[in-house]
This record gives sequence, C-alpha cells and structure tokens, in this order.
Amino acid sequence: MGTSDAVSVRPTSAADFAELRALFDDPSFHGWGGPSPLPDAVIRAKYLGARLPEVECFLVLRHGEAVGLAQLHAADDRHSGGMDLILLARVRGAGIGRAVVSILVERARSVHGWSRLTVDPEGPPCLVRLPPGPRTLHWLALLTIVSACDDSSPALR
Repeated sequence: MGTSDAVSVRPTSAADFAELRALFDDPSFHGWGGPSPLPDAVIRAKYLGARLPEVECFLVLRHGEAVGLAQLHAADDRHSGGMDLILLARVRGAGIGRAVVSILVERARSVHGWSRLTVDPEGPPCLVRLPPGPRTLHWLALLTIVSACDDSSPALR
C-alpha cells in the first residue's frame, strides 16, 4: 500500500487483531473509538475490515511496526469523505502524521475520486477540496490540510 520513506499504511484484516489490541491498550488510544478499554468485539467489528467499502481501516507502520490507525470513510454523497488518524504518543512529532495524511489524501483522490476530504471530522474542522489536476496542486492541498490540522489535532501531534 502507500509508503512515504519509512512510513506506510496497510489495510487491516482479521490477522491484525493482536496489533490492534495492543494499540487500543496503549493509553494514547484510550477514549478513541469508544470507552476504554475497548472490547475485543468492538475492535473486530469496527477496525478489521468488516465495514468495507464504506470505511477503510489502515494500520500505520513505521519501519514495519504498528504505531497507529487511520480510516477513510465515505460520505453519503460518495464524492467526498473523512479521514481519522491516531498515533501512539511516543511517535508523535516525527512527521508520521504528515506522511499518512499524504498517502491517504492521494488514495482519496485517485482511488475513490473524492473531490473533498474532511480530516478528523470529530475534531477541529479541517476541510480541503482535492484538485483533480496535477500532483503539484495535490501537494498544495495537502500543505493546507497539514498546516490547518497538524498543530490542533492531538492525534497528529
């Protein structure tokens, strides 16, 4: 799947349960996705691919180690969607959030054809229109997202 230097994302599957359980047991994940500790049944139902194609879940990997979770979810209009991202506290501030946003913005535009993406719809609103044109325009949109969201979203810090 998408890669940016040592950071990559991989769609989750049933085989990823142990890694997701470990992430949700970390204090930096407490309260994300529901009250903590998040029951095994909730992790299986919400984060292991059962909600495809409306919700895509991705493990965030740094040098192959699971350090976070990201989601893309389609809006009702199917021309836009949202992105959620949470990282372990110990890896925040290392540029991983920016790399993941870049990977998933590209996926939202190229795979889904979305023209609009809301980053962390439950947090501070960070909305960007995704240009259909050349990659340079895409990077301008990405910089807008990161500038507007990175400092105010605890999951990206």
